[in-house]
Amino acid sequence: MKSRTKHILETDEIRRMTEKCFPGSTLIRSRELTEGLFNAAYEVFGDGPLAAGAVLKTGPAPGTKILTYEKEIMKAEVEVYRLLEQTDVPVPKVLASDFSRETTDGDYFFMSRLEGELWKNADKKKRAAFRPQLMKELGACNAAIHSIRGSWFGYLKEDAHYRYDTWYEAFYGMMDDILEDGRRDGHELPGEEIRAVVRRCRKALEKVKEPRLVDYDIWAGNIFVKPSGDGLTISGIIDFERSFYGDPYADFTSAMELFQDVEKEPEFEEGYRTVSGGAILVGEEERIRMDLYRLYMAVIMCVETYRYDKLHAGLIKIYCKMKIKEQLKKLARV
Repeated sequence: MKSRTKHILETDEIRRMTEKCFPGSTLIRSRELTEGLFNAAYEVFGDGPLAAGAVLKTGPAPGTKILTYEKEIMKAEVEVYRLLEQTDVPVPKVLASDFSRETTDGDYFFMSRLEGELWKNADKKKRAAFRPQLMKELGACNAAIHSIRGSWFGYLKEDAHYRYDTWYEAFYGMMDDILEDGRRDGHELPGEEIRAVVRRCRKALEKVKEPRLVDYDIWAGNIFVKPSGDGLTISGIIDFERSFYGDPYADFTSAMELFQDVEKEPEFEEGYRTVSGGAILVGEEERIRMDLYRLYMAVIMCVETYRYDKLHAGLIKIYCKMKIKEQLKKLARV
């Protein structure tokens, strides 16, 4: 998909980046991968360590308009991949990264290629037939992600602005940042009403005492599946750029095209329990928090339309404003 934040590269730039990260290697061919919405990505092949191919991912060029939480987003993604190497979550291996801006005017990294295809692109009949097993695997992967503990609440960034001592403070700060981005861009959002709702829900948010790694983008466009016997299995999970340290229940609200209500997904819960050792317990406070996370996602999706064409942006904003209104109505009971 076209996006104003994608840093489109010329072949000569890709060659220089390849030679810097893999001295002695020669680029043979490359092609753009068009599925992403924020960063640009390329499949590259060369000799030596690149004989099996790799994926080159490059962040926005300096000076490109981005949102507050999108600053240094590529460094966070690389960090998450490396954190997850200690788990059983199937993720690409980071082969090299460069944030020096010496070879090109943006951040970039190389990672290993994954087998299979995106869950959302797989054959519909196969997806339906093997969904129970895939959901069990997804639950296990999600629990393994949540096993990573953080030292603060908030986004994985060095800047203290993004780090908080409590989850309530972190979530309020995260929501405030995206609402302020929206205000600057002229979005007509009920910012004060949303902030007031978060303040009213403070007690529920303060129940989260330990920062855990949260993907917050675990949808069908970020999960690879491949054939396994007569069925399908998860072969990899990508795109951890939205990740933060916070409440694991936030992940149960971001699984677009996979499920809407985690309480109606017994296979996911079974897989989650096998790794976490505990069931996914959903009471009134957990439902309040999940509604807040759905509200936050809707606000993000609305404000991030700055990078799309006018028609696409307009359709997304209509949908997101409807979801914002819907979530505020649900949270009015608090």
